[in-house]
Amino acid sequence: MVLFAYASNMNVDEFAKTVPSAKKICNAKLPGYRFSFNLTADDGSSKASLVPSTEMDAAAWGVLIEFNDDELDNFFFQDEWFDWTQVHCMCASGEICKAHAFVTRPHAINDFTLPYDWYQAKIIKIAKEQGLPEEYITALSLMPHKVDPDERRRARRMNR
Repeated sequence: MVLFAYASNMNVDEFAKTVPSAKKICNAKLPGYRFSFNLTADDGSSKASLVPSTEMDAAAWGVLIEFNDDELDNFFFQDEWFDWTQVHCMCASGEICKAHAFVTRPHAINDFTLPYDWYQAKIIKIAKEQGLPEEYITALSLMPHKVDPDERRRARRMNR
């Protein structure tokens, strides 16, 4: 099975702690989708989301991860926030690949919340480590965010 991983799931080493067979295939672009920080979160912030887009140049970048089918239950569970959707991605090499992605359901989106600064920084760090395109990383860094009002949590998360 192949996952189009975005946000923190792009950290293949961390993902492999839950899904031992996980192996990175390539960096991939997912046309027709948009990455955003507008998924409703319980802590008053927003988290990463992947939503369909009708914009001509819309594309999200992520990492294709292959894993054994029998490990799907290690991380996948029916959720009210996401649909497990088959998508067609393009590896940086130009190869077209089928994958599955967690696509955010419309009712889970809240465009009036922002991600915490430490969460956005974490996603940018992972994107850099995975070698995603510089212009995409720049776009991530330009997305608005807010400072976490919980100073202890912020300090703990910023040091990860």
